[in-house]
Amino acid sequence: MNRTIAPEVRPFGDLVMPPQIVEILPNGTTLHLISGGSQPIARITVLFGGGNCELDNNQIGRLTVGALTDGAAGYSPEELSDLIDFNGLRIGAVGHIHHTSLGISVLNHRLEAIIPLLGAVLESPVFPADRFEASVLRTRATIRTSRQEVSQTAAEAFAELMCGEGHPLAHKNTERDLDGFGPEEASELYRRLMCPSRMHVFLSGQLNDRLIDAVRNLFGSLRGESAGIERRIIPYTPVATPTHRDVSHEHTLQAAVVAGMPSIPRSNPDYIPLRLAVMALGGYFGSRLVKNIREEKGLTYGITASLNGSPEGAYVEISAMCDKKYAAQVLDETASELSLMATNPPVGKELERLKLSATTSLAEMLDTPFSRMGYYMTKVLVDTPDKYFEEQCRIIKSLTPDRIAEMASKYLDPQNLSYVTAGLNNE
Repeated sequence: MNRTIAPEVRPFGDLVMPPQIVEILPNGTTLHLISGGSQPIARITVLFGGGNCELDNNQIGRLTVGALTDGAAGYSPEELSDLIDFNGLRIGAVGHIHHTSLGISVLNHRLEAIIPLLGAVLESPVFPADRFEASVLRTRATIRTSRQEVSQTAAEAFAELMCGEGHPLAHKNTERDLDGFGPEEASELYRRLMCPSRMHVFLSGQLNDRLIDAVRNLFGSLRGESAGIERRIIPYTPVATPTHRDVSHEHTLQAAVVAGMPSIPRSNPDYIPLRLAVMALGGYFGSRLVKNIREEKGLTYGITASLNGSPEGAYVEISAMCDKKYAAQVLDETASELSLMATNPPVGKELERLKLSATTSLAEMLDTPFSRMGYYMTKVLVDTPDKYFEEQCRIIKSLTPDRIAEMASKYLDPQNLSYVTAGLNNE
């Protein structure tokens, strides 16, 4: 490569998401295979049925699944730790809306060697009291720290406006969530989560037949004693009229502003065009909110807008942090930009930048087998429709100013804006 010569710049061609291979294993587990990449690395992600909407709070599922590698029948905790370190495993747990996941990254030549360890961890985990208590203490500290963040306070209050008070996805995490939750409770919860017929296993990376067979045999042989946790979809019940809440937050020099409105579900044919209109508003670095509120007026370092869709419903969310004295101006400028999107939509170079940014985001999904795995996991996690990738490509290519103006006029009326401000009233 001659680095003195700039690379050729050309438009994206047709983008195509390579298909995954999906198998139903003998025990009912769904196995997803996504192969590719240039490096001999594999990633396994296990989605257990049962997440934030089904469990008592947002912490216990992630805490339980994260503790699986602390102990297992046939291994002492020290042996497990040594094997994890020796084989270079990267392990993490995440709580999702209707699932809880365990992710494992490993070099290909180590994968077969760790299969017995994974089998023991998944089939017969042990939750040592001292290690579990340490995990609980760390989680408590994380919750305590998050409660001091003004952005967290505002986001939780806004979630109540959009999802409804008492909705599981509007739950405020507190240390009380972990009271009385110990090793025995974790063991019982995992017994409920371990239902192969409700599990999805994703294997991605530079795959070969030996690796696939090893993973297929491991997960196809798992057994569970539980019927699993039934998926629970609770529709959002947003506020009936636009609402403003000021939320108290001590000892902060900044204010957090979160604004938005209920929106259309992913099943609506306008969802993707609306998502692009929201992106034009504040979904990338060249968006209107960024150029106006950040670059021209200097009211905030960053401001973002997104369309958040789940099986429960959808809403538009606009978030910013700013000096307390600028909060009202940030909201006024946001409402102004919403109005302008309907009467003065992106044209010319602005429209080209929007379409290029949206297409680039799709192209990034094709970069690695792991990013492609993320796309296929999203289909399971939030029920994105079939051919969602291809439909996004098609709509981006055909996007016009009139279409953006139509979406803004129908769905982004500033008169429907609810908002939360946190941190204004305390010095």
